[in-house]
Amino acid sequence: MCLKDTERNYQNNYTSALEETLFYKGTLKVFQPRQGYRFGIDALLLAHFLEIKKNERVLEVGAGTGIISFLVLIRFPQAKLFLLEIDPLYTEALKRGIQANQFEERTYALRGDITYPPFKANSFDVLFANPPYFRAGSGRTSPYFLENLARRETFTLKSFLKSCAKLLKNRGRFYAIFTASRLAEFLDLLREVKLEPKVLRLVHSYPGDEARLFLVKALKGVRQDLRILAPLYIYQGKNLDYTEEVKRFYGDLNT
Repeated sequence: MCLKDTERNYQNNYTSALEETLFYKGTLKVFQPRQGYRFGIDALLLAHFLEIKKNERVLEVGAGTGIISFLVLIRFPQAKLFLLEIDPLYTEALKRGIQANQFEERTYALRGDITYPPFKANSFDVLFANPPYFRAGSGRTSPYFLENLARRETFTLKSFLKSCAKLLKNRGRFYAIFTASRLAEFLDLLREVKLEPKVLRLVHSYPGDEARLFLVKALKGVRQDLRILAPLYIYQGKNLDYTEEVKRFYGDLNT
């Protein structure tokens, strides 16, 4: 879907004001649509999974409200990020969040389509994303356009990953969180576009439950060698509190 089609759908199907949401002990301000898609714990998990080194050129693709990048900026004070988002309302949310949190000197947000990226090939050391989990036309459709945009593909997963791979330098790192139901497909496509999966961690709601999500780190143009980390449990048990690990994520992003 091109930018013009996205904007036309946005104008026809979704109008909403943005509201401020306080996060991370009330010190982080995130602007979200009053209706439709809201960020979830997957943003926190990805922000804690990835690593950023000093002076690296970093891009988030499909930045949405900016929550993942904002958490990364808190976790890595030396980091400077580019944020790419296709939707006009989310782009406005990004800009408001950057200003409200005084991230202007560490971020550059722009509107654009990853399949036609406004960047040169091989220009980033790190790229991270929380791409839509579901194929176009699958599952129940939300009445809110932005929720469908965030949850369902408007282009194929292969084209998305191929575009991401082109932007990475050789040995550049790609981080993502995705639905476990498409793990085999995701890993196959990573290898097809020359991104080799290097670290994998399955995410479970609680011990004994099947994996719901996975976190993956892939490198461009390297040999096969996959590490599978211990499972990540969000809750101590069904209907119980967060695990100590997830509590630490909420309490201190530097741990």
